[in-house]
Amino acid sequence: MKVMRLGNHNVGISSASDLLESKYKPEAVDLAVMKRVGKRLISKEAESKKVVSQPYSMSKLLALLDTDEYHSGCVDAITMATVMQFECKNSNVTKWMETAEFPACEDQTTILGELIKFYIACGNGFLIKMRNAQGQWMGLERMLPTEVQIVENYDEFGFFRPNFIQTKNNQKQDFAYADIIHIKKSTHKSNAWGLSCLPIAINVEILSEIKTFDYNNFQNGLMIDYFVIVEGGTLRDGTVTDEQGNEVMTDAYTEIEKALIDVKGNAKSHSTVLIESESKDVHIRLEPLRQQDREGGFLSLKKDLREGIFAYHRVPARVVSQLIPGQLGGDNKSDMLMFYHFVIKPLQERLALTLAIEFNYEFNWNVTPADFNFGNLTEALQSADEQLFMQNRNFSNKP
Repeated sequence: MKVMRLGNHNVGISSASDLLESKYKPEAVDLAVMKRVGKRLISKEAESKKVVSQPYSMSKLLALLDTDEYHSGCVDAITMATVMQFECKNSNVTKWMETAEFPACEDQTTILGELIKFYIACGNGFLIKMRNAQGQWMGLERMLPTEVQIVENYDEFGFFRPNFIQTKNNQKQDFAYADIIHIKKSTHKSNAWGLSCLPIAINVEILSEIKTFDYNNFQNGLMIDYFVIVEGGTLRDGTVTDEQGNEVMTDAYTEIEKALIDVKGNAKSHSTVLIESESKDVHIRLEPLRQQDREGGFLSLKKDLREGIFAYHRVPARVVSQLIPGQLGGDNKSDMLMFYHFVIKPLQERLALTLAIEFNYEFNWNVTPADFNFGNLTEALQSADEQLFMQNRNFSNKP
């Protein structure tokens, strides 16, 4: 924060980065008070001195999904387009996936979708490799980024091979590097952690405040405050008898406020409040103080903030129902082609490479990234005539 002197006062000027540093500061976890579950793999010294702190709070970044429907819609759109299906040319992988266990997830597409979703939302996706008593890899279980502690560790060649601690329900469990699948979005803030969605956090925060403002505006009957203007005189205070039979002074403006509150709200709209004065020269005028911006509903601001969210995720506006076919600004086919090739396909290739590495490490099945097929968004959107044309063209071009 930059502090400047203005007259007799110190004025603090906070930048966007300052706000993010303070509001999204990671929460410290006290591992010492947690009960251990399973075998100890990480020493007490490493647990206390080598835990790599998160660059920013993963829980607060994930909470943005519950705050704004456009941000959440973009994340869901990318996730579903990335993992539309699961196919693999390697029969061993296909058979393993068919028999594997995925607790709390329906099938292989669901568990892989969870991995991609959290990767997009906070820059880190984690899966636990479930093993049987003999140590064989039998399934996959998701591990929330909010539950993870990364412990610094290096192999005999000096390569970074961190271990992991899962913290859940005041319990902790150690996992070796080989037992966790971790994909991360690279950041200069950390070598161990990934990071994403930080640039649009303020966009989501502002949109949330606008929602709260509009909600309170409706809750308060859309007319929150009034100017009571008395022209040509003054309103007199009077006396009334309270419940105990005592005479008390009553303030005219307080009575007006009570009357306005009584008719406030959508259910009592178009009600009339009659205010009288004993003096014929007094004219009373009510001027509502409408807490609404001049442009109406912060339309331009909301548009700019949402466009910033779309730009960050690189999701076509039509995908989240912000444009309709036929509007200016591009056609649906070109939007989807760019979305697939610049956003979805690189994610699918990253996922395929990760799975190929894991299966080869565990079973040595000679799996390649090209063996995997997670679905092609552009092909799914083709009409039947277009698909037939492409098939015929490909057939005629074969030697």
